Amino acid sequence: MKKSYRIYLGALFLALFSAGCTAMRAPTPHDVGGRYYMAGDPACVHFRKAGSRIICYDAQGHITGKRRALTNQELLMYTHQQQMRQMEDIEMQIMMNRTAAPWWGPWGWW
Repeated sequence: MKKSYRIYLGALFLALFSAGCTAMRAPTPHDVGGRYYMAGDPACVHFRKAGSRIICYDAQGHITGKRRALTNQELLMYTHQQQMRQMEDIEMQIMMNRTAAPWWGPWGWW
């Protein structure tokens, strides 16, 4: 009974993790002339600098808009969020490793 519970729990986490991996690409900061701009998402696959902004192009080469450079605080917030996601991934990996261990092992708690 306990073993089947762990299998279902593992399958649930795997399904949730794989659903997150198939999401659309999110923009990431790109250094352009010493300033960082958010690009790389489907609406800004390609870009070129135009003054203090970048002009974004989609995959077909159509202009999708302009984007301004990130402020220092926005860039710090982005890096903080990325670090928090990495910590959550590590915690999830540790939890998955613990649930995969046999219940009679030294670290099992069932």
